Amino acid sequence: MAFSVANQIGIDLNNAVATNPSSWYSSTVTNVPTFGPLGMQVFGSDGKRYVFGKASAAITASTTTCDINATTFAVAATGGSYTSPPVDLAAGDYAWFGKSAI
Repeated sequence: MAFSVANQIGIDLNNAVATNPSSWYSSTVTNVPTFGPLGMQVFGSDGKRYVFGKASAAITASTTTCDINATTFAVAATGGSYTSPPVDLAAGDYAWFGKSAI
């Protein structure tokens, strides 16, 4: 399993990113990731680039065909060249998605 070689603390390339509920500005609770922003990129110890994104639907662990929308950073599990982390993701989960090839 890869780990981040970036100089930021708290980057976990192998799990979904934790969220905190936030409702201070509205009556609707919104889950806010503890890391960001969406679209941030880091390199892993495996030499691959990882992009921080949000699953637009459920994604099975280690799916190798993830596609990242370059505007919204929403991630779909079809037709792309990124790999999901080695854990199952639910729709709305935040995670790091690695480039499938260097």
